[in-house]
Amino acid sequence: WYQRRVREAVVSTQSTGSSGINAEYGGALALCALLYFWQFPHFNSLSHNVRQDYCRAGYHMMSVTNTAQNAAVSLRNTIALIPLCIAMPFTGISHCSFSFYSIPINIYFSYLAWNFYKSPNKNTARELFRFSLVYLPILFGFLAIGYAFKERTSSSDEKHHGDKQYIKDLCPVNVIPASGVSDKYCPVGSKAKV
Repeated sequence: WYQRRVREAVVSTQSTGSSGINAEYGGALALCALLYFWQFPHFNSLSHNVRQDYCRAGYHMMSVTNTAQNAAVSLRNTIALIPLCIAMPFTGISHCSFSFYSIPINIYFSYLAWNFYKSPNKNTARELFRFSLVYLPILFGFLAIGYAFKERTSSSDEKHHGDKQYIKDLCPVNVIPASGVSDKYCPVGSKAKV
C-alpha cells in the first residue's frame, strides 16, 4: 500500500535494497546508467520529428506540449554522459584509456544536443537522432577494446608475480648482503657476485 500511494516510497525502498551492492557490480551499474542517459537524447529527438502524429493521436508527449523542455532534457543527459564515461574505467570494466577515447564522442554528442536545444527543428533533431544510433556501437567498441587491453596488460603483469626465475632474469647480478645485514635488505655498496 505504501509503495503504491507515496512517491517517496520508491526512493526509500531502492536505497535500502541497494545497500548490499558490492563494488563488483559497479560496471553493471555504469552500463545501466549509460543506457539510461543515452535514451533521452535518442527518443526525444525521435519524438520531435513525429510530434504532429502524437498530437493527432491525442498523446501528450513532451515534444508536443513543451518543445524547449524536450530539447533541454536531451542536452542535460548528453552532458551527464561525459563524467559517466570518464568514471567508467574505475569500475573495472575497461582500461583507463577509455576515458580519453570517450571524451570527443561525448563532446560531439553534447554539441548536437546543444544545436537541438538552441534551435529545435527537424534538421537538428534528425542529426542528434542519427548520431545516437551510432553512439552506442562506437562506445561499446571502445569499451571492448579497453577491456581487452586491460586484460592483456594486467595478465602479463600478474603472470610473473612471485616467479623466482623471472625475477632472476630481470636482475642477473646476485647481490651478496654485507656482513651483519639480513637478506631482506639489499645494500647498494655490497660485494656482488657475477
